[in-house]
Amino acid sequence: MKTLTHLSAGLVLLLLSSSCTSVKRFKSADYKGEDNTLVDMSLFGTSLDRPSLDPGGKSLWDLSAGAQTQLIQILDERFPENGPFAGALNQEYMASGAGPMVDFTRNNLRMVFTISKKKDYTILGEGGSRFSPADRIEFLKFSLEIPEEYNLAFTGWNRYTTEYGEIEIADMSFSRSIDLSGDISTDYVDAGIKSTSGRKEDQAIRSRYLKLNGNISRLKIAMETEGNREIDLAGNVVADVSLAFEAYPERVTFPVYTSFGEDLPLQLSGLRFADIRIPRLSDLPDSIMATLKMEYIYRHVESGWKSYQEWDDRVAYYSGKLSKEVSLFHKGEYLPPLYCLGTEGEGKEVLKIRSFSGVDYPLQFLDYSEASRFLEWLSALSSAPDRENIGIPIKAGNHTFIYEDKLLNPEMLFSLPELKVMPVY
Repeated sequence: MKTLTHLSAGLVLLLLSSSCTSVKRFKSADYKGEDNTLVDMSLFGTSLDRPSLDPGGKSLWDLSAGAQTQLIQILDERFPENGPFAGALNQEYMASGAGPMVDFTRNNLRMVFTISKKKDYTILGEGGSRFSPADRIEFLKFSLEIPEEYNLAFTGWNRYTTEYGEIEIADMSFSRSIDLSGDISTDYVDAGIKSTSGRKEDQAIRSRYLKLNGNISRLKIAMETEGNREIDLAGNVVADVSLAFEAYPERVTFPVYTSFGEDLPLQLSGLRFADIRIPRLSDLPDSIMATLKMEYIYRHVESGWKSYQEWDDRVAYYSGKLSKEVSLFHKGEYLPPLYCLGTEGEGKEVLKIRSFSGVDYPLQFLDYSEASRFLEWLSALSSAPDRENIGIPIKAGNHTFIYEDKLLNPEMLFSLPELKVMPVY
């Protein structure tokens, strides 16, 4: 009987010692309901990358070393004077055919989302308070959706992976030993029994959790992430996506000049053109807006937050959600920087160009300096009109220029001192 008593006491002590471990998620947990005031989210910043357009023109410095030497020798023989020779070195040479089609409707967008907890240390420790220093955001799911009427769509992730993290919860070492003893007494013998049993066990416990996951559709991107022990989800999330507008065709002009010296006016030697696609403006506002929605799980520690370990925390969970309108970018960011020549008055009148086939389209440039340079060339023609050329249209190859539906000539140009470079949009 005495032996059985010793065995029972040893087993009870063994069970008690094995149950006392800190590898627990919490002491108790309850769901307390919905509270939409605990977490906030905003679109901290966006960056839109637009394509660049290479007009395709070549200069002396774009050639190989051998070709540069040969061209310099040719120009030296053709222009023995220093001024014309220096101007010829900087001349641009036309490429045959039209330039490549450049699409300004497809852009890469980087978005930085900011998630923050609303902290109020003035209520710290008060009864019923929903704030403690150990609180954390445990789960997030958020989405960004653009309206159908913009004719704008997401086309894919540029930089996105589903990430998992691994956290080591504990590194435990168990050492157990059991001592058994007893007495045996009979009519023939008196004896004692003593036995010891020992065991040592090392364990490493890890947990895998979702760092970031998401999906994308034509009008919506969605992401979700979850935390683990002592991991708060407050912070920034970066998403790189590509998107596309409905396209509208435009044409831009690249003049090619010949310069014969610093003191001589520019000579227009030809025009090159490039076709581009821009967003269709009729359906687009000044600012592209989107709907940002978020759902979250907030882990509030009601007691036990004085220690870093979470196993002794009494936890209360709250769910919440948020929805707001955010601005993705403005018209000046997604439209190409086109410039034209015109006058401002009651109405905006711009110069147009007429091709040899009789088709008119706006005279537009992709660079302000290029437009200013062309205006300089026009101004040189209008500064002292030749009486013999009055009424004769100004031409560049097979192309003529139109102003107010009339062929532009030096006399008309001389009467337009207010002609200036203006943005198209």
